[in-house]
Amino acid sequence: MNEADQLFFNQIVEAAVWDEELQQVPEGQPNIANCVVMPIVSDMKKSMDDNGPRQAMLGPTSADVTGKDFTDAKGRHWKVVGKVVPRKVDIREAEKERRNAADYPPPGPDPRTLSREDLAEKLRPRRLVGDYEYRLEQPDYEIAERILAMREVPNTEGSPGSASAFAKLKFIKGPEEGFIVGSDDRRRLDNPRFFPGSANAYLTQTCTATMIGPSTALCAAHCFYQNGWITSAGITFGADTVAPTSPFGTFLADSLTLPGAWNNTEWDWDFAVLEFSPTRPDLGRQTGWFGTGENFNGWKIMIGYPNDKPVPSPWIKGGTFTAAPGSRYEHNIDVISGDSGAGVYDSGDIRCNGIQSTQWYNPSRVWNEVRRWDATTYNFFAAYGNWPRL
Repeated sequence: MNEADQLFFNQIVEAAVWDEELQQVPEGQPNIANCVVMPIVSDMKKSMDDNGPRQAMLGPTSADVTGKDFTDAKGRHWKVVGKVVPRKVDIREAEKERRNAADYPPPGPDPRTLSREDLAEKLRPRRLVGDYEYRLEQPDYEIAERILAMREVPNTEGSPGSASAFAKLKFIKGPEEGFIVGSDDRRRLDNPRFFPGSANAYLTQTCTATMIGPSTALCAAHCFYQNGWITSAGITFGADTVAPTSPFGTFLADSLTLPGAWNNTEWDWDFAVLEFSPTRPDLGRQTGWFGTGENFNGWKIMIGYPNDKPVPSPWIKGGTFTAAPGSRYEHNIDVISGDSGAGVYDSGDIRCNGIQSTQWYNPSRVWNEVRRWDATTYNFFAAYGNWPRL
């Protein structure tokens, strides 16, 4: 096992036992095809009621669903847009329609090159709480100032959750079509009720979400909003087609917050904060969660719920970021509709570096993209989630 492999597995396991018939992979890249991951013994275990300090939630939550205007802990005013009637959208079909590279929108400028006023307006959040949409009455100048002043994005730490883990990563050959880059090297993740599978969720509108804190998950904005809100019937962490099919239950987020600049194809703003507090403030202590960090380099891993496999079943795949246009990272990880919203994490430190956003093709090239983790996403999640906290 090389040094990169050892670092990866030391983060999430006590030991790793490797099969003799290892598949060949490029030098320096972890082989995840034929390994058995042994139980975790973590010193980060905490009881469900050991929540630590809570920070004031900025904006209305499920405890405030009245359909009336709301003033948050900082005195900011949230206006009720109205009661929402979500549309049923087939994400898989919608993504097929907009993946042709002829429609590829050029990356916008780095958000940190925008003026304070323009950045604040683009980030002015829309939030769904219960059946009501809220908008912040005024642009969020404070968050814009924090983004523009941030020189280095802080890393956050992950946790494997309260359960010991046993996961076997098994190679199963898949179809070489869609947005597979080269040969299909995806593997089905067994026992997703344990970390790292447990920290990823299947969304009934055919997307994936990833926990990054005790009560906060990341996802893609397009999974919830495309020129209007999309019906979401449930979120299931550790979902699988074999028992236990929903080890933590199926439920909805207490609140869902998107940057106001996102409507349908504004890919630089394709990120969403899923917040499960106050109803489930310690969900992540059961499921575990990933850390976050800004990092282009290294071997990257994604766990998602692709639609070309038994639904819902989690599949793990790896690759690298290959280019950094604007606020996106292009990558060569095998992605299929259904993977949208998944966190892409580094194999070295288990921190999410991007949010799976979209896939593109033309006659000569196939490439996939994440919305990268940076000062904009960090500060947006810190402002509108109960995050970061341990």
